[in-house]
Amino acid sequence: MNYVMPVLLVAASLLQSTAANRIEIRNVKPDLVLLLIVIGTLLYGSRPGLVWAFVGGVAIDLFSGGPLGSSSVALMAAALVVGAGQRTLSRFNVVVPLTATALATLVYGAAYVGILVVVEGVTSWLALQGIVLDLVRPDLPAPLWANLFWPTMQLIVLPAAFYNMGLILVATPFLNRAPTMDY
Repeated sequence: MNYVMPVLLVAASLLQSTAANRIEIRNVKPDLVLLLIVIGTLLYGSRPGLVWAFVGGVAIDLFSGGPLGSSSVALMAAALVVGAGQRTLSRFNVVVPLTATALATLVYGAAYVGILVVVEGVTSWLALQGIVLDLVRPDLPAPLWANLFWPTMQLIVLPAAFYNMGLILVATPFLNRAPTMDY
């Protein structure tokens, strides 16, 4: 699985950046890479989950044009949240993958939006100093930049949590058949 997962993550990040627009519901796209991280972390634990989160985050940033490393940090935070319950809770209970996906989506979204707010603040401050950098190219609607964090959490991240939970519910029977390994 250590060799297959990076390939799956790169493919999922490419699909998420290009073809996911075809399966969006009310302007909300599924987080395919995040779902793979949740599944991988539930199956194999926090250590591999963190590595895969880093790889998947770099792939997302390369394909989406976001600040390099921001998706990695956000996905790693989500993997830590999911990994906390990996040993103590059974993945065979449908509540575990659903809860892990909901929490991972909220943590990932909050961390990513928080990073974008910080980067935007830094670039705005630099612009006031006469230094112009084009670091942020968010795909969020322009009105959200005035008051970014809470509107984005309400309009994008929370609905994405429900979308991702629906997808993980479909994937749970396959998740329960996957073999696990201890690292």
